[in-house]
This record gives sequence, C-alpha cells and structure tokens, in this order.
Amino acid sequence: MRPDNITVCHSIRGRLRVKVVLLHLNLESVPHLGQLLAGQTGVKNAEVRPVTGSIILYYDPEKTTPRVLVKLLPEILTASLQAISASPVKNASQRVMNEKSLFGSLLHVAALTIYSAYALVRSLIFKSPLPQGPLSLTGIVASVGSLPLLGHAWRDMRNRRGISLYPFLAGTCVLAIFMGEAITALEVVWVTSVSILLERYVADRSRRAIREALQVSTRNAYVLVKGREREVPVEALHEGDTVVVHTSEKIPADGVVIRGEALVDEAHITGRAELEHRKTNHPVYAGTIVQQGLIYFRAEKVGEKTYLNRILQMVEESLANRAPAEKTADLLAARLVYWGIAATLGTLVLTGNFIRALTVLLVVSCPCASALAASTAVSATMANAARRRIFVKGGHYLENVGKADCFCFDKTGTVTTGVPQVVTVVPRTWNQDPGKVLALAATAEVHNAHPLARAIVEETKTRGIAFPVHAVCELILGRGVRATLDEESILVGNSRFMEDCGVSTSILRKKAKGLSEAGHTVVYIARNGKLQGLIGITNTVRPGTVNVLSWLRRDGVSSLFLITGDLEPVARTTARDLDFDEYRAMLLPEDKAQYVEELAATGRRVVVVGDGVNDALAISRAEIGVAMGAGGAEVAIEAADIALVDSDIRHLVHLRQMSRKTLQVIEQNHWLAVSTNAVGIVLGATGRITPIMGGLLHIVHTLGIMLNSSRLLRWEPPGMEKLSNSKVSAIES
Repeated sequence: MRPDNITVCHSIRGRLRVKVVLLHLNLESVPHLGQLLAGQTGVKNAEVRPVTGSIILYYDPEKTTPRVLVKLLPEILTASLQAISASPVKNASQRVMNEKSLFGSLLHVAALTIYSAYALVRSLIFKSPLPQGPLSLTGIVASVGSLPLLGHAWRDMRNRRGISLYPFLAGTCVLAIFMGEAITALEVVWVTSVSILLERYVADRSRRAIREALQVSTRNAYVLVKGREREVPVEALHEGDTVVVHTSEKIPADGVVIRGEALVDEAHITGRAELEHRKTNHPVYAGTIVQQGLIYFRAEKVGEKTYLNRILQMVEESLANRAPAEKTADLLAARLVYWGIAATLGTLVLTGNFIRALTVLLVVSCPCASALAASTAVSATMANAARRRIFVKGGHYLENVGKADCFCFDKTGTVTTGVPQVVTVVPRTWNQDPGKVLALAATAEVHNAHPLARAIVEETKTRGIAFPVHAVCELILGRGVRATLDEESILVGNSRFMEDCGVSTSILRKKAKGLSEAGHTVVYIARNGKLQGLIGITNTVRPGTVNVLSWLRRDGVSSLFLITGDLEPVARTTARDLDFDEYRAMLLPEDKAQYVEELAATGRRVVVVGDGVNDALAISRAEIGVAMGAGGAEVAIEAADIALVDSDIRHLVHLRQMSRKTLQVIEQNHWLAVSTNAVGIVLGATGRITPIMGGLLHIVHTLGIMLNSSRLLRWEPPGMEKLSNSKVSAIES
C-alpha cells in the first residue's frame, strides 16, 4: 500500500481519521486490519469503515502522534492484506469469484443461444439462410464466442505436451469458420460452453446443498464490551470475545459457555432432534440455535476456523480430489481426440469430401460428454451424501468405499452409543427391594457428572422411584463417591473402593464375576459400612448395528473386526453378540494403527470406522477412514476421509450403495458418449448427416449425460427402513 493512497481527513488531539483508497475492495481484510491497528503502541481503539473507505484511530497523545501513525499505516495495511491472502478467509472471496465466473458463463451461453436460435429460425422457418463466411455477422459472432475456448486452448498448449481437448476444439472452430460453416462452429462453441456451464452448475449445486444442510450463515452477533452488548458483523468477531446469544438466535462462532444456560438445537452438528442443555464450561458451535435461554460464551474459533466452515472447506477441496473413474473418463476423452483425428483423416482420404470430413470432425471433436461422464456423477452423489450429513473428502474415497472387503470397528461410540444403561440391580438378599438399592445409589450419585452416575440416576427416574438428596458428597476420582444423608454414610463405587473403606463384597463376588465376564461394569452400594447390593451397567448397542453388519456381509465384505481399548471380557462379549469375525482388546491408539497396517499388508482393502478421537491414528492408516459422531471433533476432520456427522451407522450402507450407483451411472454415461460418437462418425462419413446435424448430435448426448447424472442428486438408497433395529438394546450375555 503506497503512502499516496492514504489521506488524512481530520485530526484532533487523541483522534485521527484517514481515507484509504480501495479499502472497500478488500472487505475480507477489515477484521484483521482493525486488530492490527488496535495493537499498535498508543492506539486505544480502531474503527475500520469499508463503506466510506475510512479508518478512525483513537490514540493516547502521550504515547504517539498522528505523524507516527500515518507513517505506520502503509506497512500495517500491506501486512494485513498479505496475511489475508494466505489465510483460510480467502476461500470466501474465492467462492464469490466462482459465483461471478458462473454468472459470466451463463451470460456467454445465453448470448450464443439467442443468436443460434435466430439463425435456425431464419434458416428453417423463413428459408433465408445467413451468410457463414469468416467476415459475415455469423462468422464474427462465432469468432467472438470462441475467444474463451481459444483462451483455454492457449493455456493447455502452454502447460501441456501433445494434443489435448481444448486445442482440438479450438482448431475445429477455426477450420469450420474458414470453410464457411460458421453456424457449425457456433454449435461447437455452444456445446462446449454449455458443458462447462453444466459442470460448474452441478459443482455449485453440490456446494449449495452442503451449505443449506449446515445452515451456518448469520450476519450479526452481540459482543459484550465494557458490560454492554454491542452488535457487530460476524466477520468482525475475534477469538477471545465474549459473545451473547439470546433465545431464537443463531450461535455465530465456536466457543465455551462462561455464563448462563440455554437449550440449544445442535441438529446441524449431531443430527439429534433433542435439545441440548448448555451451561458453564460446555462447548457450543457455530450454526446451532438457542431455542430457550441466554448464554455468554468465549469465542475460540471464528469465521473460516469454525467446525462447520471447515466442513465446507473440506467438501470444496474434495471436488479437486478426483476419483479413479474421473481420471479414466479424462483418459477416454483424450483418446477420443486422437481417434477423432484418425477418423477425420480417414474419411478425407477415403471419400475426398471435405464436408464429410468436417462432419466427422465435428462429431468427435467434442469429447466433453465423455469428460463429464464421471465428474458430474461424482459431484451429484457427493451433494446427495452431504444432504444426509455424510461428508466425503473426495471422489476417490466415494468410489473405493464400495470396493472395500474389510471393515474394522471401534466399540465405544461406534457400535455402542457411549451412553451407559443399567441392565440389572442385585440386592444383598433375596427379600430386599432392588428399587431401594437403586434409590440409595441415586442419592449419592445425583450430582456426579460421571456417565455411570448419570445412568444410575436416569434409571431411577425412569422407574419412577423417589430418592432423597444427600447433604454432603465427596468424589474419589476413579473409585467412587461417599455421601452423607441423615447421619448415614453411603458408599457407591468399585470393589477396590469398597475394600479401601472396609466393606466386604464377598457375598456378591460370584454374581459380580458373572457380570464382569459378560462385559458389564459392576458398581457396589454400601450403607454404614455394610454392602447393600450391586448394579450392572453396560453401553447400549447403536440402533441398526446388527442389521448393518449383516448387510455388509451380504454385500461382499469378507472380514468384520472389532478393535477396542476396552477390557478383554467386554470386547469378547461384544464381538460374540454382534458376530464379529475377530476382535482385539486393550489396544492403545498406536496398537490399533499397527493392526490396521497388518491387515492391509495381507492384501485387504481396509475401512476403519471410529469415533474420530481416540481412533484418529488408525483412521489415518486405513485405506478409507470413517469418523462417526464427528460433530465438533477437530481430529475427525483432519484424519478421516469420510465423516458421519450424526453418528448413524446406517450411513455405511448408504455409502456402499451410493458408490455402486455412481459407478453404474458413470458406466451408462460412457456408453452413451461412445455409442453416439460411433453412430455419428458412421453417419457423417457416409454423408447421411450435415455438419450442423453433427453439432446437434453433441447437444443431445451431452444433455443426456447431464440429465442422467442429475438423477443422483435425489437418489434414495433402497431398503433402508429394514436396517433399523426395533429398539435400542443393551449388550447382554
């Protein structure tokens, strides 16, 4: 930024206002620029106003002067723009540029369509053909219309070796114009432009489907400044700001609640319809909605750094991660170029007719449909997947997940929900009421946040059992809890805790051993030093797990393995009940990764399905890593190739079915492209069609391929209702 681009408009002691040329063209730099300026020595506050192109600086006259600040401004402005150009925020401006490019392509196609329609109406209806020479109006329109095509051709020739698609198309247009077939050249340009536009449209529709599914947009936020709420644009939020969110407002950033409480709709993150109770120290995520209540939270990730925006970036980048089928389509299109040259020269040599040779050239000169056969199908399927809250990082993973023959599952959080459930209550004696044992445990655990304690309290409430609240409570980490109620001592915890407190558990040792071997967690309850009973707790099986595993076997998956860090009895019981082929227990993260590598070394195509946190290393080592329940998990985005945001295990079936369907549609597209080209070559070489009809043939099969691929946007996998279990069940022996 040069000094002559900065003008001092007004200056009084402690306040300086300057005008910055073209500040309104760099809107994405505004938040970063304000932060940089406010951090300068002596500057108390900085207001950046892009609409008027002004910057207002409030400074301490004892520490700095207007002259010093004006000298610093060019350096600060330059640093801000450089930082923005290297930051993720650039993706937002890139999306705007993409939208402008799409609009420009639409105008280009519209202009070509209007003139082509005029030419056809005049020729076919009014029987008054237009001149088609190079200097005619049609020739000039065709020449101007082909300029973008010539630009693509020039870039290809500059960056590649050999004959590629765009130089071939550009050469065909130039040849047609100089041979007096300007309308035919116009058709080539029109078909090529429509193909490019449709590909962009499908990609843009995919992005829009993802944004609509996430619904992350919100314009303004309320920031707490010196005890007062101040409304600011979301783009102006900074990490560390205290943000206030009221009822019915959308949370604008990721952060941690520091005050207040609210019921929050987190369906965009977790997929769960139930509202989440968020209070102090609980995390909150951008795009979720406060349905009731008021919270103050500290912003930790803003703008493009939020979880949902990173998902958007991931999917945008995935469009460049091409599937093998897309690369095959590109190879086929490149080969069609060479075959087209050979067919054209062959027709010219055998017939000696330039018009027939030109017709053949026009038929095979647009392998756009072949190139679009795979890319449009993959983009449409990824948009369909995003609508189901399945985010795939690229076509490569979408294609290969349907070919995998080995699946490795984590246990907790993957095949089980991670939410404990009471499965049995065993009193000390046969005539003792189990409900009283449960109520005694709930009295001690009512304020304990541990998942096992929550399970006990919830089970007590579910059974409709009333229980008193204790007066004093002491939590012994990893052991249990000690509570006092009406001068009675209540102990709830594991066997080691009971032994340390002098409580004998021998009377229930046999029952406890049976529960432990069945994979259940045993919690003992004692009152005044005497054992009252025990409670067996386990994690619930995720709905649909049994049916999904059975479906995978029928679909050709030869190996289903359970890999978990849980204890041997728990892993053995889970593997037996869910009919896994093999299991590995008590595995550390690096042990899981090593086991996955061993499986891959045997020639298996391994998919690892985990919760995206403690399974990150194994997920990254697999051919395809799938993270379940990835909502808010940083590592899930980084390590996984596919993220199932709402933790629905049935999406594994969706993925397999969508992968197969995509490959099926791609194959159909290839046959349509190749067969119509072959028919067109024969008809053109024998003089059965004119050059104009050859161009029309391209329009038909290109649009046919686009329509065939677009079916994937709303395609519904069959038989999904059969995959749900009738109810959520617990793993039982």
